[in-house]
Amino acid sequence: MHDNSLGEIIRSLRKKAHLSQEDLADGICSAVSISRIENGTQMPSGTVLEALLGRLGTSTYQLCDIYYRSEKQLAFEQESETVSRAVAEGNIEEAKKGLIRLEESAGTDALNLQCFLMLDASVKLAEGDDPEKILRILYQSLAQTKPSFNFEDFRNDLLSAREANILNIIVAVLYHSGEAPRAIRLGEELITSLNRHKSGLKEYQIIKINLAFNLAQCLEKEHRYKEAFTYIQMAEELSLGSFEQALLPEIEFGKAKLYHLLGDDRECTAILKAIVPYMELVRKTEFAGIVRSYAEKELGIT
Repeated sequence: MHDNSLGEIIRSLRKKAHLSQEDLADGICSAVSISRIENGTQMPSGTVLEALLGRLGTSTYQLCDIYYRSEKQLAFEQESETVSRAVAEGNIEEAKKGLIRLEESAGTDALNLQCFLMLDASVKLAEGDDPEKILRILYQSLAQTKPSFNFEDFRNDLLSAREANILNIIVAVLYHSGEAPRAIRLGEELITSLNRHKSGLKEYQIIKINLAFNLAQCLEKEHRYKEAFTYIQMAEELSLGSFEQALLPEIEFGKAKLYHLLGDDRECTAILKAIVPYMELVRKTEFAGIVRSYAEKELGIT
């Protein structure tokens, strides 16, 4: 419940009780008043509120508890978004501070605990922590909602965006720990699952972009360049088609490297020459330096 106003809570309780606005209002107030209360344009008197809550099977005390939990959940979600953004921006110290606050408020709620563990693993991955420790945290995170998950065959499972993201992070951890074949098997199973469910939600599109990019890196490491090129093209098409282009420069650099490995230095050079000024323009000078060093070392471009 993201909107935790009194009206929204009453609407939620009414629908849970399978009551129409007329049913709830009967003998207490008008249906128009119920509509206005739920829309937030009218506040009920204390007497009317008690009567409405009585019909809904709750009380003012219980309503306050619902309101408090809604406020608490909203605060948790906002904090988790702040931590996620800090990780994406490379601000790890800020992310770690947010994690402390998240751990305190996660409690025993399975979804909140899953979110905290996923973000904790993401921070540890960014810091270069022990891959086995990170994997244990990610497995624990996934088990909050999928306690008996079959990593070998899940293409027919319906995955939430968070579950899919956890699996995508596992792919990245396996890749960075030198287990590219395991990463490829898991990544290809995940991308088959995501393609089968055909979700158009923004969160799934971002995961697919990252996953296709990760798979391209894994396959490149295994010298399977043509297969890697298929996935880097997929990442590029998804990025351009969904306007989620935060990873696009890295995708284009990966594409350039694969052109070089496949013997097409003309296409490789064209991409590299386009990437460097763009990255300097958006003040990603460190990444621009990496691209420039690669161009000089591999192609003799200065």
